[in-house]
Amino acid sequence: MKKKAFFLVVALLAVIAAIVMYVVGKDSSHLSELKDFWWYPLPLAALCLLAAMAGKKEN
Repeated sequence: MKKKAFFLVVALLAVIAAIVMYVVGKDSSHLSELKDFWWYPLPLAALCLLAAMAGKKEN
């Protein structure tokens, strides 16, 4: 159960990071690279979600 919760938290943080990168990069001309690369954390989120769902079912 702890492993599943860990992967879910990491996935949630990666999605939040992507959203923050997009919002901050959209508003600032000095940080426009963030808008260009906002999607970089999303594969990590997908892998963590897959890892969380692939765990054994516990009763």
